[in-house]
Amino acid sequence: MTLEEVRQSIDKVDKEIKKLFKERMMLADNVARVKAETEDKIYKPDREEIIISNLTEDIDDNIKMEYTALIKRIMEISRKYQYGRTLELRDCLDIVYDTDEPEVRSLAMVKQELYICQDYSKDMVIAVDDYMQVKELIETGAADAGMGVLEDISYGVSDALHEMLTNSKLYIYRCNVVNENGHNKKVVTFSDRLVVRKDHNRLKIMFVCKNKSGSLSSILSMISDYGVNLMEIHSAPDRKENWNYRFYIELSGNLLSKDIKSLIFQLENETEEFNILGSYYCDK
Repeated sequence: MTLEEVRQSIDKVDKEIKKLFKERMMLADNVARVKAETEDKIYKPDREEIIISNLTEDIDDNIKMEYTALIKRIMEISRKYQYGRTLELRDCLDIVYDTDEPEVRSLAMVKQELYICQDYSKDMVIAVDDYMQVKELIETGAADAGMGVLEDISYGVSDALHEMLTNSKLYIYRCNVVNENGHNKKVVTFSDRLVVRKDHNRLKIMFVCKNKSGSLSSILSMISDYGVNLMEIHSAPDRKENWNYRFYIELSGNLLSKDIKSLIFQLENETEEFNILGSYYCDK
């Protein structure tokens, strides 16, 4: 058989796969309709493991790993579709947000970062020793918002600020890239209200993967499937659990869009822990 003949055979198989895929997605739509009515879970990992085991038991070892990967991807794509359809059929994404930024009459900051405060007068700023004190000032109403350096391109990210945002209900609503002595720094402003505006193009999230093989890879593939650009990612140890990590990600997109809502809905249901840390505009 010549290479051209092999390619023609592959084309025929691909057409059959396309036909079967369309049929499978129609069935996935039926599943989504039933689950939307019954409020049943979309992601059932134990059931998926059983299906994979049954489908691969008679597959030759030379291609078993590849076939397993294919089945997993088909299931992931099916779930993606079901999450989107479920949101269309039943408005079940419970995210409370404001559309207006808070009025700032007092701003809390860590002393070492006072040099970045350019938009507020000194008499509005409360300087403290660490981010936990910033958090307390906002929670008690002594400060309307906080400001800090989230990331220094040359030196890395602020674990302290990321951890504070994760462990409290504080959200970034503004991000400015400031050049300080040749270093670009992401300076963020945050408050106790999630603010979502039409002009926002970034979303900051945190998640903890389920403790199983391939879970991070699955989540990154999920984000890619939604056509979302991953602007920044880093990890830090999850202090509540041994040998697990929190992943902090900045995504391109707006929380008001259909695809981003579906992505957030899926992440909420397929991670061990998930938080939205902010919505904002950034031109870098």
